[in-house]
Amino acid sequence: MQHLSRFALVIALALGAAHPIAAQDFGERYDRLKSEAAQGDSDAAYELGVLYYLGHRTQQGGPERDTERGVALFRPLAESGDPRAQWRLASAYEMGSGVERDAEMAYRLYQQAAEQGFVLAKQNLGKLYLDGRGTEHDADKAYELLREAAEGDQQRAMVDLARMYQDQDLGPEYDPARAVHWFRIAAEKNNSNGVRGLSEAYLHGHGVEQDSIEALRVYVAYEERTGRAQTTALLRILSQMSEEDRARADEVAEAENWLGTDPD
Repeated sequence: MQHLSRFALVIALALGAAHPIAAQDFGERYDRLKSEAAQGDSDAAYELGVLYYLGHRTQQGGPERDTERGVALFRPLAESGDPRAQWRLASAYEMGSGVERDAEMAYRLYQQAAEQGFVLAKQNLGKLYLDGRGTEHDADKAYELLREAAEGDQQRAMVDLARMYQDQDLGPEYDPARAVHWFRIAAEKNNSNGVRGLSEAYLHGHGVEQDSIEALRVYVAYEERTGRAQTTALLRILSQMSEEDRARADEVAEAENWLGTDPD
């Protein structure tokens, strides 16, 4: 138990601090976008819609969040065939943000954008087919769309595709090793669901040889890359390990200097 206490203490004290990004003044940009959008510039109208819809630049001089105003800017762009706006408007309908929730409308808009090759829309459309929301459940269509989106570097699609490979009841092709492949790629891109999927694959031996130490190492590497403390996740894994494996984990942690561990 001495080893477990020491390792648990180490990870509990591990700190992760993200480096803040320098704030930018969006006041002038906001005024410029309003002027250009009023003159019919579709790119400016889309960017302005994003500023209103997300409200993510308020502290830098951007507008307060106004989802309805954002939707109002996306709608004519979507109707004119802009796949970015179709995707944004579909997302608004899917979530009921700035507009009444309507899964069927979300499906139609995602489909329009996906047909133009917009990879983000393929990701969302695939998930709708997978869940049977706004349309009938279709595992084959979900698989094809998610595969295309994953190959297009969309991390959520990577994770959803991995889950389809992992679950015989979800996808048309059961392949736990392929699931590990996509979880790993997502994890290496610091996607938290990819990290969890890869760690659990090692913990339970799904698609890869069972290795509880490697399950821990996945989270340790994630914290070291991102600075995001993973104490809860590490302790969750430790709680599922035998006392012998926990002692071995403490030895490996010290040997590999996990999270800045200083040996006695």
